[in-house]
Amino acid sequence: MKSLHFLRIKNAMLLANMISNVLGVAVVLFLIRRTGPPVPLRIAHLAQNINQVFIPLSFLVPVIITIIYERPIRGFLNQRREIKSPFEALPLDVKRRLLNEPFFLIALDLIIWIFAAILYSSLFRAFGAESSLIRLVFLRSFFTGLISTTIAFFVFEFVFQRHLVPWFFPEGGLYMTPGTYHIRIGTRLVALLFACNLIPFFAVINSSRLISRHLTNFALAFDRLQSTLLIYALLFMAVGTWLTFLVRSNLTKPLKEIIRVLREVRHGRFDSKVRVTTNDEIGYAGDVINEMTEGLKERDFIKDTFGKYVSEEIRDEILSGNIPLDGELKEVTVIFADLRNYTPMVESISPKEVVKIINGYFKEMEEAIRECQGLVLQYIGDEIEAVFGAPIRVEKHPYKAVQAAQEMGQRLRALNRVLQQRGYPPLSHGIGIHTGKVLAANIGSPERLSYALVGDTVNLASRLQGLNKEFGTEVILSSTTRAGIGNHFRLKPLPPTRVKGKADPVEIFTLI
Repeated sequence: MKSLHFLRIKNAMLLANMISNVLGVAVVLFLIRRTGPPVPLRIAHLAQNINQVFIPLSFLVPVIITIIYERPIRGFLNQRREIKSPFEALPLDVKRRLLNEPFFLIALDLIIWIFAAILYSSLFRAFGAESSLIRLVFLRSFFTGLISTTIAFFVFEFVFQRHLVPWFFPEGGLYMTPGTYHIRIGTRLVALLFACNLIPFFAVINSSRLISRHLTNFALAFDRLQSTLLIYALLFMAVGTWLTFLVRSNLTKPLKEIIRVLREVRHGRFDSKVRVTTNDEIGYAGDVINEMTEGLKERDFIKDTFGKYVSEEIRDEILSGNIPLDGELKEVTVIFADLRNYTPMVESISPKEVVKIINGYFKEMEEAIRECQGLVLQYIGDEIEAVFGAPIRVEKHPYKAVQAAQEMGQRLRALNRVLQQRGYPPLSHGIGIHTGKVLAANIGSPERLSYALVGDTVNLASRLQGLNKEFGTEVILSSTTRAGIGNHFRLKPLPPTRVKGKADPVEIFTLI
């Protein structure tokens, strides 16, 4: 960390407090010169002597107390600067002191100025000053404290949000720190109302009373009051405008951060985070949005990962709750595809290469099935089970299934050309297609479910796939599938064949 930046972070609140008090004193001294009554010479000397002692102490004592209060914070900063380690989690005591420091310094300023009001008025009383002058001295010191603490309230917040929080709390979480006070939005607005309305109101009333009491000439008093009110108006307008800009900045910047992140979330981007700089309602909202985006990001990751194990369509149907757990009857077309005669390849090629080849085959077949609106339900060893018409309804699913089988054959031939160029033996497969009713449901234990199709339609499609070995064909489809595709494909009838589980021979066709 650079030395200048380190000193700025380390003494940010201390300097902000000193600047606020200097501004408060300057405002009150300016007001005194405009409306101050004549003071006896003896009392003026007394005030001057008190000022020579009290004013230096009024700045020195808060500095010392502030440094003592900030000891854990400064110790943490010094340790980090010496070790030059990456940012680590703040100790709870440091967090509490940081978040409570604005309140501590405001209370400290008020106590000092109230003490000044009591001290000055008591000394003036002891030296025989008039009661009106004693009341004036008390009110001026108290008035200085109000102006100083009001300015400090907004300056602390500005410094805290812009300089300290981004450095100490880069991940936010201010609101969740236990044992801290919260500067709520309502508190800010009340303070702004007090600074921009009530303090000027009481200043004008007090000045009017002083001018009317000490100036007996009506015309002179009226001119003096008129010029004083004009100067007061300009002064408090300037201070009010400055404070309003501070409050506006302190409020709108966190809101802009929230809007920025919500826009990212709206477009499906969950990497952005709200830079939380307050522990009020807006800061709490920022922390909640950050938690929400983390949850959405995790959900998106799980969703994408889930989509690698099942198809996106099945994933979306399951996540949306559209698939009944107890199942539903659907008319679908089922495809089974099985690799043939790759045992010699397993014996002559390394297992890793075999896995690459099989995965390449599965990739090509799944793309062909997807292009025809089918879904791969599962891979069973070297076998593919796919469905057309579930869980998403597909028009003309028998036609789509046969079209997919045709595309699968074309892709297999293209893949074999690549394999032969690399010196590998070609692959072959058999495909069985059948259309009928199935029970589609989430099946399994409560801890582990799988979207599956159950019924004779699935069994028959698997049996038809096995018949390709007997007839030396690549694709066999049932008569029910044949009835659903019209005359769009060249088919060749095969002898009716008995299959396991069927009492009568099954009428079958092969795709030419």
